Amino acid sequence: MAAMLISACESEDGATRTEEDPSAVADASGSYTVDRETGEVRATHTDAQGVTTTLAAGERVDPGLPAPFALPRGATVIRATRVEQGEGRLVTVEFTSDMEAAELTDFYRKLAKSSGFDLTSDLPGESGAILAGRKTAGAMTFTLQAKPQDSGTDAQITVGQGIG
Repeated sequence: MAAMLISACESEDGATRTEEDPSAVADASGSYTVDRETGEVRATHTDAQGVTTTLAAGERVDPGLPAPFALPRGATVIRATRVEQGEGRLVTVEFTSDMEAAELTDFYRKLAKSSGFDLTSDLPGESGAILAGRKTAGAMTFTLQAKPQDSGTDAQITVGQGIG
């Protein structure tokens, strides 16, 4: 998102524009809406080269993760954020699971390894776990943060493909 906003403030030569500079918005366009009932946010930005980036964030946003990633059975989505740019996308899903943190981390570890991901971080702990990896083919990355709760786990997974 930050890159999307910054790109609207830079000229083709990389110089930062000011609000007084009328060309600051002449070669970029976008929109931003917030649904008053749901709080869902939607934004669209098209840069000077015609590349469109879209963002959707909220409780009702489709949490569909790029394959091979999926939410475990019984997961409850709290909110999702999707950023799409051309063929690339970045999806972050905050969710709860009745699985213990170690079990949830193992679920994603097995899924990632069986799909050809190299793990770049695998940090278990009593207060939570972090798991991350990348797959060169398809330019994919993922990060999982899992925090144990009294009953189950609070988690956040981010998967990027061809973006970032």
